[in-house]
Amino acid sequence: MLLLVAFACNQKPTETDIENRLKKTMSAFLYESVHNDSSEVKFVVKDVLYFADKDFYECEFHVQMQQQGNDTTDLMRARIAKDFSKVVRKL
Repeated sequence: MLLLVAFACNQKPTETDIENRLKKTMSAFLYESVHNDSSEVKFVVKDVLYFADKDFYECEFHVQMQQQGNDTTDLMRARIAKDFSKVVRKL
């Protein structure tokens, strides 16, 4: 039983799991910039391409931004810590 628990805790996340966590982390980061006010602006993280480095993920996101009267989709780049705790957005 103990071996089963140890094995379950050491499973590597799948590529889909990582992509979902990266999109969720980026979405939370974007909403923090507008004080979590989705009535002002809405963000939809469409997809992510990433490269896993030793301590972080180097990411490119396609993000749809909706404001009153405006709707645009653009590319955003960011570096996200491997534990998903820190986002550094790039231009």
